Amino acid sequence: MGAQAPGLASPLRSIQKPPSQSAVSAPRCRSQPRTVLRQQYSSSIPLTAASAVLTRSSPSHPSGRGGCRDAVVAASSAAASFDASADELDSLPSIAAADAIETGEAHGNATFTQAVLNVINIVTGVGLLSVPFALRRAGWAGLGILWLMGFVMNYTGKALGECHKVVTKKRQREGSNGTALVGYEDIGAEAFGAPGRAVVATSMYIELMGTCALLFILEGDNLFQLLGPRFAPNSATYMLLAAMVMIPTVWLPDLKTLSGLGMVGVAATLTVTAAVAYTLISGSFPVGAVTSAANWTSMPLVFGILAFVYSGHGVFPSVRASMQQPEDFPKVLNVAYATVAGLCTFIGATGYYMYGTAAKDLITFNLPAGLLATLCASVILVNPIAKLAITMDPVGVAANTWAASAIQGVPAGVRRFVVRTLLACACLAAARYVPFLAYFMSLIGSFLTIAVSVVLPISLHLKIFQGKLSKQRLAWNWLVIAIGVACALSGTTASVKALLASTASA
Repeated sequence: MGAQAPGLASPLRSIQKPPSQSAVSAPRCRSQPRTVLRQQYSSSIPLTAASAVLTRSSPSHPSGRGGCRDAVVAASSAAASFDASADELDSLPSIAAADAIETGEAHGNATFTQAVLNVINIVTGVGLLSVPFALRRAGWAGLGILWLMGFVMNYTGKALGECHKVVTKKRQREGSNGTALVGYEDIGAEAFGAPGRAVVATSMYIELMGTCALLFILEGDNLFQLLGPRFAPNSATYMLLAAMVMIPTVWLPDLKTLSGLGMVGVAATLTVTAAVAYTLISGSFPVGAVTSAANWTSMPLVFGILAFVYSGHGVFPSVRASMQQPEDFPKVLNVAYATVAGLCTFIGATGYYMYGTAAKDLITFNLPAGLLATLCASVILVNPIAKLAITMDPVGVAANTWAASAIQGVPAGVRRFVVRTLLACACLAAARYVPFLAYFMSLIGSFLTIAVSVVLPISLHLKIFQGKLSKQRLAWNWLVIAIGVACALSGTTASVKALLASTASA
C-alpha cells in the first residue's frame, strides 16, 4: 500500500490490476474479581469476546437434555440461511447500480480459503467458549439471539463490503490513488467527508488498540491459570514473557501470511470443540443441570454480549482488499459466519445442557480435571497470539502511512518494523500500567464495537447508496441500526455500573 492510502487496507506486497485496466495516474489492580473482569471483557472485545481468565469454582450439576439436537440442526442449516441472504443482496437494485462503476478492481494475493480463515480468526476464538455462560444468563432463548446477531453481523459485513467495492472502483475510475487500497475510514470519508473519516478512524483505532491490550492481559492470565507461580510470580510477569512471542507476529508482511496464524487459531478452537463433544458423548458430566427457557431480566445484557461474538468489521476491508477475487467476499462471509454460528450453537447448547446454571465463564473450566482440561487450557493460549497481528493490522497501516509522510529517508521495511513494534509495546504498556484498563475498555468497547460493526456500516451504506435502495432494503437497514443502538445502550449501561463499582471498591 505504501504511503498513499491512509486506511485499513492490508500492506500487501503485490497489488495487481486486471490486464484490461489502463494505468491511472498506574498499575492495573490485581485485586479485581476475575468474574467481573470476565463479564466486562466478554462485553467489550470484538475479536475474542471472552474474558480474562477467572479463578476456578466447582461446577454444579446440570440438567435437561433438549438443546443439543436443536443446536446441531440449527448449525447444519446455517450455510443455507446465509446463502439465501447473499443471493437476496446480490439481486437488489443497489448492487446493480454499484456494478455500473465497472472499471476493474485492484486485488491482492490471498485465496478464498485464506480469506475465510482470516475472517473466522477475527470473529471467533475464546469468545465462543463463553456462549454457555451467556445462555446461563438468557436461557435457551439465547440461541435465538445468537442466530439473530449472526445474521445481522453477516449482513453488516456484506454492506461494508459493498461500500468498499463502490469506493474502490470510483477512485480507480477517477484516477485518484488508483493503486491505493481503500480502508474503512476511506469509506467514511467518501460518505460523510472529513467528519466521517474522523468518526470511523477514532472509533475503530481505539477499539482495536484496546483489544490488543486486552489480548496481552488474557494471555498473561491464562498462563498463570495454567502454570501457577512455578515459572513467574504473577500474571503480569507471564504477560511480559508472552509478549516476547506475541510482538514478533506483528512483523509478518501481509494478511496472506497472517492466515497461517488464523489456521492455528481455528485449529485450537476445533480442539476445544472436540473436547466438549467428547465430554457430552462419554457422559463425563454431572446429571441434573437446571436450565430455563428464558431469563428476561438479564436478556438485554446477553443480547449485547452475543453480538460481540461475531464482530470485527474494522478489519474486513483489509481482508477484502487482500483477496485475489474481491467479488467473492460475500461468499467468504457466508462460509465464515456459518462456521462460527454452527460452532457457537454447538458449544453453547452443549455446555448449557450439561452444566445449566453452573456454566462457568469459559466452558473449559467446567470440564473434568485431568488431561483433557489441561489440553484445552493449553490450546486457548494460541488465540491471543493468533489474533494480535491481524487485530493491529489496520492501525499499523494507518500509522505507517503517517510515518512515511512525516519521516523522510527511512527505508520502508525499517519504518514498518519500528512503527508496528512501537504500537505493540504501547498496547503492552497499557495492559501493564493503566488502572482498570479492562473496565475502561469495556465501557468504550460496549459503545464503539457496536458502532464499528453495526451502526457505522449501515450508516455508510445508506449514504453511499442513497436513492438506490428498495423500500424493503431501506427498512431493513434502519431496523439493523435500531438493533445496534439497543445493544450499545445495554452494554454501555452495564459497563458504567461495573466501572463505578470497581472504582469505589479499589
